[in-house]
Amino acid sequence: MDRARRAMPIGNKQCHARFVKKCQETHKKKLHEMKCSIDNHEPKRHPHLRKNLKKEQLMEERYAEIERDNRLLLEKMSYIMRHSSLDNDNQMQYAHSLNREQRKRELQRITRENQNILGRIQAAEPTYDHLAWAEHEKQHEDYMKNICELPLVINGTQTYEGSEDEGVPM
Repeated sequence: MDRARRAMPIGNKQCHARFVKKCQETHKKKLHEMKCSIDNHEPKRHPHLRKNLKKEQLMEERYAEIERDNRLLLEKMSYIMRHSSLDNDNQMQYAHSLNREQRKRELQRITRENQNILGRIQAAEPTYDHLAWAEHEKQHEDYMKNICELPLVINGTQTYEGSEDEGVPM
């Protein structure tokens, strides 16, 4: 028992202990059966807020105006198509270009120049000797094999000391 209850004078210790036990059980039962007091449900939606009647009315008026304009435009177009006028005759003959031959000669000249440049590029000797580079790389790899303590890894493949032709794995 806690100090506050011990300080109060009681008539019968057992009756008081039974009363305290009953109060504690009632308290535990109430705690167990307790329900939350906060409402977590979504708020009530009012019907006049769900449907915006003014907006719907404005949209209907706008659609009606668009339909009316489309109908008037269609009527005007059909009238123009039915009645021959100066504007709807699109049978114009376009004149031929006066500088067609000059453009053709210019294109042929440019093509000839491009072919001459291509020929010069293909006939030019390369400045760098790729065969000498390959020989130098092979010689460099041989030097690397001679000085390495562990097997040499070149381009992701492992090579062994000594030549690969001999087939002597380390």
